[in-house]
Amino acid sequence: MSIPKYNAVLKTIETGSITAAAEQLGYTQSAVSRMIADLEREWGIKLLQRSRAGISVSSEGFVLLPLLQSICNEHKKLEQRIEEIHHVGYGLIRVGTVSSVSMRWLPQIMKSFREAYPNINFYLRIGEYNDLEEWLRRGEVDCSFVSMPTSDSLSTTFLKQDRLLAVLPVDHPMASLPRFPLEQIAEEPFIKLEEDKDYEITKILDSLSKRPKISYQVIDSYTILSMVECGLGVSILHELSVDNDRFRVVGKEFDTPLYRNIGIAVKKDSPVSPATQRFISHVLDWAADSP
Repeated sequence: MSIPKYNAVLKTIETGSITAAAEQLGYTQSAVSRMIADLEREWGIKLLQRSRAGISVSSEGFVLLPLLQSICNEHKKLEQRIEEIHHVGYGLIRVGTVSSVSMRWLPQIMKSFREAYPNINFYLRIGEYNDLEEWLRRGEVDCSFVSMPTSDSLSTTFLKQDRLLAVLPVDHPMASLPRFPLEQIAEEPFIKLEEDKDYEITKILDSLSKRPKISYQVIDSYTILSMVECGLGVSILHELSVDNDRFRVVGKEFDTPLYRNIGIAVKKDSPVSPATQRFISHVLDWAADSP
């Protein structure tokens, strides 16, 4: 059967590594290499390019890539429908998520879900919000936590609001105020999260009457928290990203409340597996019951 070989090619392209693909697919490295080589020999086409930098898709492979993805996605739908007929309690749920949700929400959600459905497993794929929507549209994840609003191609249900906070050193002169003045951001050395990591923060900075003094631009929230803790400046982060247990920082709500709406989404007008339907219902119940 060719589907495992197709999956081996797709997973190798996705991860950029035969070793990583083998680990995620549950094969040995040699088995994945052999499946790819079998296809290349059978088709007379070089699907992958190998170099010291890793593995990438060849020009010929790039042409075939959409067809391989379509075949594997349709095969997965077939397996899910067969599973639905035979044994609804088994399955795999591929969940797209940002790192803050995967750390703060998902462990407790998955724990309670697995207590009810021990034979349903998870594959978590972590990225930025623009990645998550694209993975859903391509059928690479079954459901995803997203920032609302989303594109019309997705069906999204609201879960919770996540406040945007001013992140200050504990000895900052305004750390004891009940709220931080938004316009004060422009008067502080500012540590900015890269725009492609969170465009909402960039929109807030653009709305200020005075441009902030961006002293540092950083790619992840943990580095920002460490820098704020050391007194290098202030920042704006979502509440889910502010870890007061690991970092000595203060998160303050602004005098003008700011937040994002987080929802859970599936691809519109596309079959949703029974396991994914159960998981989404479980997430909605969790969101309604948690503070």
